[in-house]
Amino acid sequence: KRSGNRVFSYFSRYLVRLIFSWSCQVYRFRKTQKYDPGSFIVVSNHISHFDPPMLGCWFPRYIDWMAMEELYSKRWSGCLMSLLSTFPVKKSTRDSSSLRTALERLKIGRVVGIFPEGGIRAGDSSVLEGAPIWSGFASLSVLSGRPVVPCVIFGTDRLYHRANWRPFRRVPVWMGFGEPVMPQPHLPREQARDLLIHEVETALIALKAELVNHFRLLPDDLPQTPQHRKREDFRPKR
Repeated sequence: KRSGNRVFSYFSRYLVRLIFSWSCQVYRFRKTQKYDPGSFIVVSNHISHFDPPMLGCWFPRYIDWMAMEELYSKRWSGCLMSLLSTFPVKKSTRDSSSLRTALERLKIGRVVGIFPEGGIRAGDSSVLEGAPIWSGFASLSVLSGRPVVPCVIFGTDRLYHRANWRPFRRVPVWMGFGEPVMPQPHLPREQARDLLIHEVETALIALKAELVNHFRLLPDDLPQTPQHRKREDFRPKR
């Protein structure tokens, strides 16, 4: 099956990175300097609509994102999403078709990206504060035998404020890329899935703490709701 125009996807990646570099200063923290050249699953917290392009532009590998079905509702947006190598998932039901598509992508060596919180989250509703996450990524990992790479992102929620798009405003964005978490093939499938969920949740919380300590982040640098960010009068300190 056709899974997106890769030339268009890579061109778009560099174009989007150029646009974000105009208004953002990106800081990266990597637990490992080299990832497996084969396929794996990227799992991240989700604080704004800008997360997929930002992570996609600065992660070492191109990511095929699992995206909400609503983004494909219009012909032009559906065409664009396909060209960017994304694929749809239904939020309200168990979507076997998206799981099959993800397995196909992993089988041919792609990196699949998932936001397992089920939407934009901040505070107590975020996995970074101990909230539960969608188990689909773990099922995908166990079925495929491919590892999960945890990621944490802060700062993109400030892009909801129009003033922060001014040239050279340099809104700080922080990204943390963790070490791969492997599924356990010797365990029964359900047990392996539950163990992987726990390990990834723990890894995301630990990665958040490392990101905060490494860059000496302040409480206001941590995720806030879009409504809060739209009212915020942000002044870059870095």
